[in-house]
Amino acid sequence: MKRYHHRIQKESYEPGELVLVRTTRLEDHLTRFKTRPRYLGPYEVVRQTPNGTYVIKELDGAVHSDPYAAFWIIKYLTRNDPLLEFQEELDTDEFPEDVDSENFFMDESFAEEN
Repeated sequence: MKRYHHRIQKESYEPGELVLVRTTRLEDHLTRFKTRPRYLGPYEVVRQTPNGTYVIKELDGAVHSDPYAAFWIIKYLTRNDPLLEFQEELDTDEFPEDVDSENFFMDESFAEEN
């Protein structure tokens, strides 16, 4: 087991940080609900207990009665989070001159029909 210890990444969450909680209700019915969201939230971390679980609350302030184990929680990323840097969409002027920018992403069979 020692050779795998470096693969487990324990992330700690500070009070006030936003997190998502994995829902276990769908685990037994994954084929039926495979497109449903697997995480609920966002929730706010209240505190970490001495045994490593987290007490969380709704954004309206209602505290959950049971703490959640750390492996059920992931960090909530907002759209302006620096971890989510997206490339800008291609401008039509960025295409080489020999490429038809209007039909570049169009399916060839569709283009022939129209």
